Amino acid sequence: MTEKLGYQLIENLGAFEIRQYPPHILVSTNESGSMSTAGSQSFRRLANYIFGGNNAGKSIAMTAPVMQAKKEEGFVTSFVMPASMSMSQMPSSSDPTLSFSEHPGGKFAAVSFSGLASQPLFDSEAKALKEALAKKKIEIAGAAIYARFDGPWTPFFLRHNEVLIPLQG
Repeated sequence: MTEKLGYQLIENLGAFEIRQYPPHILVSTNESGSMSTAGSQSFRRLANYIFGGNNAGKSIAMTAPVMQAKKEEGFVTSFVMPASMSMSQMPSSSDPTLSFSEHPGGKFAAVSFSGLASQPLFDSEAKALKEALAKKKIEIAGAAIYARFDGPWTPFFLRHNEVLIPLQG
């Protein structure tokens, strides 16, 4: 079974949840273009790294979700590393497009939905979540993160996707 990034549920507000995520390690890469194009290119580089294409030749277990966030001219795509790994255990990469970071975790609003991971669907869900947060007077602390949990072999109507928005406090 694929390890998923854990969290503590703070509050279920019906249409969305407030969650506390623990610190975690991300390996990321930036790619220009659309969500789909950037995601495909980035996924290949990230998958190569975890499947042994790193300087140690070490395989690292695939985790979920795969995260994407909009940048100026494209997207940054990130894989969450297994919770058991520390930064000192991360093999280096000869791929200069990959970066490694310790994410501090924090409080996020999350909305879950099914469907084919498309930019219009994620943008629509992000907009609705931002509107719901504004109605509840909950302060946003950053840009939306698009999270995908299932591989391409999963039927679109069974795919688990989420929009995560960092919150103040």
